[in-house]
Amino acid sequence: MKNLYTTISLLTLFCLFCNSIQAQTTYPNDRSVLDSTIKPFYHGVASGDPLQDKVIIWTRITTDTISLPVKWRVALDTNMAIIVAQGSLNTDASKDYTVKVDVTNLQPNTYYYYEFEALGRLSQRGRTKTLPTGNVDNLRVALVSCSNYSFGYFNPYDRIKESNDIDFVIHVGDYIYEDGFKIGGVDTIKRRTFPEYDAYDIPSYRLRYSWYHLDPSLRNLHQQYPMVVIWDDHEFANDAFADTSSNHRPVTQGTWAVRKANAIRVFKEWIPMREDTSKVNIIAFKQNIGNLADIIYTEDRIMKNDVNDATQGLNLIVNPDNLSYDTPNRTMHGFHQMDWMCSELKKSTAKWKILANQVVFSNYVYKGVGGLPFHQAAGWDMYPIERKRVIDTVNFYNIKNMVVLSGDIHVAMAFDVPSGTVPYDATTGAGSAGVEFVCDNVVNGGIFGGMESYMYTNNKHLKYVNPKSTGYTIVNITQGSACADFWETDYEGNFSTSKKLLGTWCTLVDQNHLKPTQGPTFTPRVFPPLVPANPRNNGVTVGIKNNQNIVELMALYPNPTNNFFRFQYFMKTNENLSVVIYDILGNEVQSTNLGLRTRGLNEDVIYMKDLPAAEYIVSFKTQDDITTRKIVKF
Repeated sequence: MKNLYTTISLLTLFCLFCNSIQAQTTYPNDRSVLDSTIKPFYHGVASGDPLQDKVIIWTRITTDTISLPVKWRVALDTNMAIIVAQGSLNTDASKDYTVKVDVTNLQPNTYYYYEFEALGRLSQRGRTKTLPTGNVDNLRVALVSCSNYSFGYFNPYDRIKESNDIDFVIHVGDYIYEDGFKIGGVDTIKRRTFPEYDAYDIPSYRLRYSWYHLDPSLRNLHQQYPMVVIWDDHEFANDAFADTSSNHRPVTQGTWAVRKANAIRVFKEWIPMREDTSKVNIIAFKQNIGNLADIIYTEDRIMKNDVNDATQGLNLIVNPDNLSYDTPNRTMHGFHQMDWMCSELKKSTAKWKILANQVVFSNYVYKGVGGLPFHQAAGWDMYPIERKRVIDTVNFYNIKNMVVLSGDIHVAMAFDVPSGTVPYDATTGAGSAGVEFVCDNVVNGGIFGGMESYMYTNNKHLKYVNPKSTGYTIVNITQGSACADFWETDYEGNFSTSKKLLGTWCTLVDQNHLKPTQGPTFTPRVFPPLVPANPRNNGVTVGIKNNQNIVELMALYPNPTNNFFRFQYFMKTNENLSVVIYDILGNEVQSTNLGLRTRGLNEDVIYMKDLPAAEYIVSFKTQDDITTRKIVKF
């Protein structure tokens, strides 16, 4: 038997003399990128859910330490000299080594800068901002959705970041995609995610979020702006409902209730969101932007019931007037959340009442099978009673200036929302109770290509549709108007700096309908410079480019295990990799040669079902390097 500790010593000495290897930190931002200058904070920093006096700050540490102390600081300057809040806490494997702090007692409408310290190193500095109070002239947000890593580069994130002209980002869902690599697929742009199977348990959801957060475009956007993230279905599984999903397989993936709980747990770990018990549920909450706007966020996916039967589903999709086919016992939001949503609309005294949700609110049809007008099955069209309740609330209480923000459909759209109380006039906008802006998808194109003429003809309240673009939307709110700039970015699997304004639509105060406007819109504002990309150096080591391991282990799950473990790792060069397991005495008990592994992010699985329950040491070996981890088998 070979002895582990002798092997480690010899390889460590050898590596002191081997050529230094520097991680690639430039684009293309595919899986070959790992920025070793921010080690061990490879997943960057982020902030989220800003309010007037508080904001969440977040990071994740790559380590195998059992319990790790982490310091955090918040300052008024990028040099981190004017500290306004600081503290420390521990993280461990139960949180996937993520760190989330709700920083309180902050001043409104103020930029803050934050950083973390762990393992003798500093993280990048993040920039965040609290919400304003009182008389507010302007709010400017970026609206994004549907960011499928495997289908293209996150060019919209780069364009939003570099513009440096927004207050925060709203991501209305499909922040990750749970689905794995499809059989027969071709990884032409090196954007393949791991694990290759659909995420369904805690390890696989964690690995998926880890993969996404290692993308420089997403990481850099998080560093510069606070973000509000509300989940859609792909944070769980495609077409998610309260009790099932069309893509859930109970035989291999367990119960839907457990899978849903796993997805929520990991979402809470990896997203800078506030876990506030005053919320109706984990998503629903409100932001107040002084007297300018209230933003009401809702959860439209995992509270909803499916159709009662196939006949009802067909009628809701095919029949143009589908209200009569709905039933009051079916709910999209749950009765409690619907009460809360309508109550918040009624009591809002802000100029603009903004409903931010995952799926399209407006009623519309597209050309379906046989040329029939089909309603879209994923949106509010399948729950017309609940949409009617919202519109009835707006009508009964004479609520002006309702704006709906949504995504999901991979199509940029803008709608008037007919009130239903008087005939809607598409020419003048009379009879509209509000407006809706549907943002484009970050990657992967649209679904209504070639139907533009049909959709305009059959949806008179549809003011704009572009099923072929990919990009983002900038929403600019003032005391006099609410406008949306629809921006297009390259989506053909290329890293690209190009962007194109496709159109601007505005609703003027108290008019409740849309008009095309010369864009892009912008209210003169002062935005501070973007925070530097690199960590500061104030006597603390800020990362190492040289003399690092060839194998950088990012994550290992599950641990403890009773059968197998998956590990996510970064190869700094193409090398043969073997995984050797030793018992606690240093005796080799299992060896697996994985063969040539390519430079970049990888993931593999090792089975250890034949080993008895005990503690083991796992070594990941290349010709010139070794990395070790302890694992427990029960």
